Amino acid sequence: MYIGIPVPDSLAKKHKMLQQVGHLAVRAALIVVVLSGLWLWRRSIVGTESKRLKDFNLVRVLKRTDKELALLGTFKGDSHKKEAVLVIQTAAMDSGSLDRLLAGMSLHEILVSDTFQGAVTRDIKPYKVNLIYPATEAHVMKHTDQNFHMVVETKEVYETITKAFIDSIHAEKMQWVYNILDHKSESERIIYEDVNPRDGFILLPDFKWSDPANLESLYCLAIVHDRSLRSIRDLTASHLRLLRNIRDSSLEVLKTKYGVDSSFVRMYFHYQPTYYHLHHVKMTFGRSGLPYLG
Repeated sequence: MYIGIPVPDSLAKKHKMLQQVGHLAVRAALIVVVLSGLWLWRRSIVGTESKRLKDFNLVRVLKRTDKELALLGTFKGDSHKKEAVLVIQTAAMDSGSLDRLLAGMSLHEILVSDTFQGAVTRDIKPYKVNLIYPATEAHVMKHTDQNFHMVVETKEVYETITKAFIDSIHAEKMQWVYNILDHKSESERIIYEDVNPRDGFILLPDFKWSDPANLESLYCLAIVHDRSLRSIRDLTASHLRLLRNIRDSSLEVLKTKYGVDSSFVRMYFHYQPTYYHLHHVKMTFGRSGLPYLG
């Protein structure tokens, strides 16, 4: 049972103010508790950036080449034991390390035209490290060493095999591409955009281009806005305007923004592509020579 007691206005205002302060204090405390819990949960799942590679448990080597090493593993702090793919690649040599390079190099003679072949110590060779976490089965397969075969894909083979495979791909596997097109992610990385729904595209750097200051490793992607285009198999004469727009606009942007002349740029499509939404790849091979076309 509550009984109303008349109080002065000043006392009522103070009482109301104390109630508001109390509510704010409770809310602030709840926010602190929630944020602390999220922080602890995230640490338990993925750990800190400096801890992740130290706690990497190697499961097996997926691929080993002269330029790349791909490893499959998990992290000690991950109670869910999600798989991770660690890709270690040789990076472009920094000219500033030439003194160390020469000081650490030894040469031995080979029996071809009396030439010499060099070997450099491991602590000089630069590396680029990419982590895919959590890694899906598709990521693991992509970075696993495997045999490749040359086949002829006729129209009939495409219609009965390739297209059937493309149609079976779940839409959620393409969501990351749509997030870029819808500016839900990576919008800060966009170099150029033409918003035309048929002839437009987004140009942004690929993750392979990890150092924007190094133009010799420039690597960009042009992702078309037309979501009906999944690969070059969907292109017809009606898409010539789109293709010319990608070529001309991209070359102009690369020239204006990075000072890269069109004669240093190679443009191409992947087929079969890594993912089935039409995207164009652009690369440059440096200022000191003609682009590599092999």
